[in-house]
This record gives sequence, C-alpha cells and structure tokens, in this order.
Amino acid sequence: MSILKPLSVAMLAATLAACAAPMSASKPEPLNNEDWYQVRSETQVILFDDLQVFKDYLASGQAPSMRTLEEKDANGLEVVLALRAEDQGKPLDKIAAYRFFKVAQVPAHPFYGEVRQDGSIYVFKRYGDMQDMVKLGEPIFRYTDIGSGPNGQTVTYGLQKEEGRPDATIAQFKKNHML
Repeated sequence: MSILKPLSVAMLAATLAACAAPMSASKPEPLNNEDWYQVRSETQVILFDDLQVFKDYLASGQAPSMRTLEEKDANGLEVVLALRAEDQGKPLDKIAAYRFFKVAQVPAHPFYGEVRQDGSIYVFKRYGDMQDMVKLGEPIFRYTDIGSGPNGQTVTYGLQKEEGRPDATIAQFKKNHML
C-alpha cells in the first residue's frame, strides 16, 4: 500500500500539469474574400483570387500554377484555377477562387471583382452583381468609362439601380492597374 500512495500523487501531479499546459491555438486561415478575378474565353474560364497572379497572367498568359478542374461552369466552359505557387497543393475547399465559384464563400465588404471577356473589362463592387453578369453576359445596370482602361480599353462598372458614378470602384480599378 505504501507504493500506491506515491503513485497516486504522481499521477495527480501529471494530470494537473497536463491541464495547466498552454494550448497552442491554431490560427484560423484567412478567408481571402475581398476580391475575385476571371478571364473568360470561348472555351474556358480562368479564376483568380490573387491580384498579382491576375496581373501577371494578363501580362504574360502565365500563372505560377494552373489547375484545370474536372467540371464546367454554368455556360459549359472548362474551369481553370490560376494559383500562387504556395497554393497549388491546397485542397479545393481551401482555395478562395474555387469557393467563390461554388458560391460557398461569403464576400467581404468592400468587395472587388473583375471579369475580362471578349476584349471587355467589367468591374464590380458586389459579388452578386458579378455573378449576374456572368450568367447574363452583361451587367443589368452599368456605368461605362470609354477608353479609361489599360491600352485605352473601355471599362464597364456594374451598378445597382439608382446608383450614380462609382467613384470608389473606379479609384480601386485605377490603383490595381496603376493607371
């Protein structure tokens, strides 16, 4: 019985020490839900969740990692994710561009979205307006700024009814593209 008492005390001490040890809280992964970009062609849609990867792709046609999905979008286009090198091994549910595509991510406020299609540039401050444009082919309400984009391209800003000139969105577009 003399050995039982010290053993019990040792077990109690070990249990208390384990409970008192600080737990390392895992840092939640950032949502990356502030912006989303698309380049649409006749055969595919390339999705981006990183401005620099998007800009590099526009300049060179290359991205650090291109991941073709085995699914089509609502218009029957092949879906390709253009990713940062460090994102290439991530599961799809951890990639913001994919979560936006699957309508499984709540967008931040403010939000910035951009679609390049048929030589046109469409810019949005609301995710829902961007989704509607992709479905319909054109924004329902818009502000068109002729020749204000890179290389003199026309930029069309998606709006809500009764909205005026989207000055904050125009400023963000110009900042993003150093215009």
